[in-house]
Amino acid sequence: MIGAMGPGRRGRTLLALLSAGFAVVSLSWCLHDLGRVGVTWDEPMYMAAADRIQGWAGRVVEGPDRAGALGDSTIQAVFDWKHYWNPHPPAFREAMALTGWLTGPVLGRVEGYRLASVVWMALLAGLLAWCAGRAWGVAGCVGAGAALLTMPRLLGHAHVAATDMPLTFFWFLGTVGALGYARTGRRAWLAAGAVGLGLALATKFTGYLWPAPAVAWVILDRRARRRWRGLLVLATLGVVVAWLVNPLAWHHPIGYVQHLVHDSLDRSSVIPISTYYVGRIYGFVVPWHEAIVMTLITLPIATLALGGMGIGAGLRRRAGEGQCLHGSEWGGERGERDPLVLASVIEVAFFWALLALPSSPNHDGVRLFLPMFPFVALLAGRGFSFGVGRLRSGVPARWRTAAVTAFGLLLFGPATVQAASASPFYLAYYGESIGGARGAARRGMEATYWYDALSPDFLERVNRLLPRGATVSTFPQSDHFVELQDWGVLRSDLHFTESFPAPYVLLYARKALFHPEQWTLYRRVKPVIAVRYQGVELAGLYVWSRKAFEKLETEP
Repeated sequence: MIGAMGPGRRGRTLLALLSAGFAVVSLSWCLHDLGRVGVTWDEPMYMAAADRIQGWAGRVVEGPDRAGALGDSTIQAVFDWKHYWNPHPPAFREAMALTGWLTGPVLGRVEGYRLASVVWMALLAGLLAWCAGRAWGVAGCVGAGAALLTMPRLLGHAHVAATDMPLTFFWFLGTVGALGYARTGRRAWLAAGAVGLGLALATKFTGYLWPAPAVAWVILDRRARRRWRGLLVLATLGVVVAWLVNPLAWHHPIGYVQHLVHDSLDRSSVIPISTYYVGRIYGFVVPWHEAIVMTLITLPIATLALGGMGIGAGLRRRAGEGQCLHGSEWGGERGERDPLVLASVIEVAFFWALLALPSSPNHDGVRLFLPMFPFVALLAGRGFSFGVGRLRSGVPARWRTAAVTAFGLLLFGPATVQAASASPFYLAYYGESIGGARGAARRGMEATYWYDALSPDFLERVNRLLPRGATVSTFPQSDHFVELQDWGVLRSDLHFTESFPAPYVLLYARKALFHPEQWTLYRRVKPVIAVRYQGVELAGLYVWSRKAFEKLETEP
């Protein structure tokens, strides 16, 4: 029965089983279609970097020149290879190298490297469900876990070997570890928080921003203020962890951090990536509300509704149905706001405020603020717990189980169907609030951005259709397709170029990079073959005809 759960042994056992169940469901879900998601823009570079890390690790373990392998020049050559395209700290690539080495021969090269993200997602699902259950009982556990696993865009990133899924898990681990320590003083939580923070610092510059929301909830949380010295120890240990797992910082720790911060704060000139939003292409700076709108239109409407309920229930200063469990890590005193809800609201507000700054990059959908989404799932779990509590108190005993079950199915049934039907185009998902992908396209939102829609099935059709030696103009770039040729995914006799026109055009619908000729093709020419999601074209192969194209350009 979904209801209240005490902190006793039986309750902890049930919670552990439910949390493990969510982790297993996450793992199974991602593994079943891991190879169906197209190789994304960044993955070839990250996978090649992971190859180099594997070779370096072999030199360190087997010798004979271990000292040379640990030298500064060798480390720079391995871990800072092709810096412009591979600028992030290396912890996530180290995990890729490990899973690729362990499972690549069985799963395949791409799937082996992607397994690292799958594992991080599974750990996130289990940990989040556990924390929500400790706070709000079985209903909180089920609600938060279900909300997390019905976020299609989050699931999409769990299928990709890149920075975003590991950073999301590390950020969450650091936050709940710090909050758990602040509430209880237990060293296990302190250690978990330090590991999470350290790995976040060693994965992406975004990890260096972790202290900002943490300081905010420490100031607002009475218990946390009393343990500020221990939290400083946690932060210090996090820096040590970051140094240990990042070879680039071994020889020049201060210089490395200075270089990383400089590059990351100068994105507008170093990597100025444009964004297509509400029917307009923005060069780098987007309207302040872009991240808020993208949050609201890329989540199932049930998750948004439950999140709103969770905020309302958790921020009231009174004890009541569904309040934090007495004796748990997140136990609130009477008259105290729900600490986990407070922390989650601060995290969401932080990312929205951060992305509203003109100096912040906003490209690639919700990717750059993905660490926010587990906290939305927590808020949804709180809302589900609140709703279940109201049902249990207002429905006769004999109908409670049926009522709670119907409540859960009504909220999470449609969201589950949507998430399943989004496969393998998870990153093209839009929620009911904007009318799905088709409604988003009508309202001028980006259809796709990362080459993930170039599924193996579509590329196999391209291989079958194109004549031998065909020249193909690829948009927005050609290097990606040359790399796919090197991997044997595309035929080696094909010639890919960025020059336009060519006898064939393979157009990827990243509208932020479209020029007038791409808009004409996309809007007015029917592709020979295409990838579509909910009727929206994500990629298409076109046969070029100058005469037909010139006619289109002259027509109104």
